Amino acid sequence: MKSSTLVAVLLLQTVMVMGILAHSQPADAHDDFPKCCDHCNSWSGAQFCDDVGPKCRDGCVNCRVVQTRPVKTFRCGDGRSAFPYIPCPPPCKKN
Repeated sequence: MKSSTLVAVLLLQTVMVMGILAHSQPADAHDDFPKCCDHCNSWSGAQFCDDVGPKCRDGCVNCRVVQTRPVKTFRCGDGRSAFPYIPCPPPCKKN
């Protein structure tokens, strides 16, 4: 086999592997998680934002009402994989 053919085959295999890896974790995989979180917990390779407040944070997908009286309270229960290592988002700014 000529060296130029070998280089072409290796280059095509590299491109194929890179394409597979790029699709295994899409670029927007982390967009479904709040940009800030005051109560971020990690265990068993998973990360959870468990914030409770008068409204859901921007970016929270799993927002639930946990209390209706005397004040309506919401909980964000979003989770994501923590692999490869992804740090918790920063705490939310207090206004």
